[in-house]
Amino acid sequence: MERERVMRNALLVDDEQEICELLCAMLRRTGTQCYFAHSLAEGRAALEQAKYDAVFVDVNLPDGLGYELIPEVKAVSPHARCIAISAMDSERGRAVAAGADVFIPKPFNREIIFSSIRTLGFQA
Repeated sequence: MERERVMRNALLVDDEQEICELLCAMLRRTGTQCYFAHSLAEGRAALEQAKYDAVFVDVNLPDGLGYELIPEVKAVSPHARCIAISAMDSERGRAVAAGADVFIPKPFNREIIFSSIRTLGFQA
């Protein structure tokens, strides 16, 4: 049986501050340190500053499509897991094709988040 990993730090890329704060509150319960970015540009800058165990990225950002960031995450942190988030379920296929490990539809709840991180092999 594969041992669960601990998610030590996560980057949350979403232009909605409330979504970042809600998701961070959930993840802190697992001991995860959260970092916020509110655009593709901020997400790219954050990827240059640190390595993350997981990156949650909203599909629609003010300066582009969030799933464009997924290949960049994989290039700088091959071990990182990418979780795409969107209110538009129709974006699921494009996010997965870009390399998202999991797609979470908005609105989400605690159960969906913890189920998703367990699916990725992290402790929840």
